[in-house]
Amino acid sequence: MNELSLSAQSKEPSLRKPIPANYDTSKYKYSFSEVRAEIAKPFEEKLKRTKQLIKMFANAPNVCLSCSFGKDSMVVLHLALQENPKIPVNFNNTLCEFPETIEFEEQVVESWDLNFAELRPAKGVNFFSINRRIVAEGLNRDDGKKHTDICCDGLKKRPFKLWRNRLGITKSFTGITASESRNRFVTACMKGMDYYTFRDGLYKIHPILYWTEKEVWDFTHDLNLPVNPTYAKYRLKRIGCMWCMSYKNWRKQMARINNKMYCYILKNFCQDKQWRISDPTYYESFQEAYA
Repeated sequence: MNELSLSAQSKEPSLRKPIPANYDTSKYKYSFSEVRAEIAKPFEEKLKRTKQLIKMFANAPNVCLSCSFGKDSMVVLHLALQENPKIPVNFNNTLCEFPETIEFEEQVVESWDLNFAELRPAKGVNFFSINRRIVAEGLNRDDGKKHTDICCDGLKKRPFKLWRNRLGITKSFTGITASESRNRFVTACMKGMDYYTFRDGLYKIHPILYWTEKEVWDFTHDLNLPVNPTYAKYRLKRIGCMWCMSYKNWRKQMARINNKMYCYILKNFCQDKQWRISDPTYYESFQEAYA
């Protein structure tokens, strides 16, 4: 077990901020206390419910499994393959993934013999083109929290929608958990483990919604499931796009992981006067690659 995994199990992640008391919960399916009670249930009970939900949908027509190759997705993928070894699996390659994630994806696809599709943005659409548009049009940009779906829409949602429409996909498994963020917790309150979303025209299934981070890591190590090396190499608790700006501590994390890219983003997209690298050659490689 690596050092990161041990630290991840030492304590449970807390929500970034308390959920405001004035939230309109009239349309929520479950109360905050009910969701917390689900999370607090014994793991054996939650695992049984997870397997039941997977068994219910894994062999249904027009179903897929969306996988990020993070720890949560890998657990859902492992359990779903027990029911349907040929379930269609998709991965949204946003073109700004960690290199280790891409290498890990290729290894898992081959060793697990997945019925797999790697989805990519449309030609000419990437993190840089989207953020240039945001700056040019004066649109709201992500900076510490999610203000807009512009980036996710172009890099992930549209490629996924095109793919599933082509295949007739109407149901999708994911690996989200309620305890990983306040937004996910609220989603659990509003929707629960499975629901239909009219906006996306898709039935979403979250089998491990009520699992804790410790339970995910324990299950992973007990079954000796492969772990994305990105966690240990970069000391991360969650894995996503390398250059994502829509979470609280993105500046601190990006400055640590890739300071050149951090400076490029501050100057060109955040127009931040605090960026300190005056030598243009420090970040010009990004400008040349995505001019």
